[in-house]
Amino acid sequence: MSEFPPFHPEWLITFWLTTPVLRSIEPHLVLVVIIGVIVFLYMKKRKSLRENKIDTTENMFQHLLNKRRVIEQQIVMLEKQKKQGDISIELYEKSIDEYKEHLEHVKNELIKFT
Repeated sequence: MSEFPPFHPEWLITFWLTTPVLRSIEPHLVLVVIIGVIVFLYMKKRKSLRENKIDTTENMFQHLLNKRRVIEQQIVMLEKQKKQGDISIELYEKSIDEYKEHLEHVKNELIKFT
């Protein structure tokens, strides 16, 4: 049988074998545990990032729904003000165009989520 060259550096072997606590522990088992902990932490981080992304997306969707509701309420209020004669026709037309433009933009953003 041929001899294989050592895979571990000499200083590591010396350190491990001269340290009283480490001498009684299997070094390869320690390596497996360390790799397992690293993989576990990596998977946990990926899961939390994925959940965070879902939460952010849901918050954005809820924000857009709320924004659409507010704009629709403002349009209704503007129409009531026009019927009561509280605002001029020019101001009404300018405001209603702005609200409808914003509403269309919000609806387009909502369509992207569905």
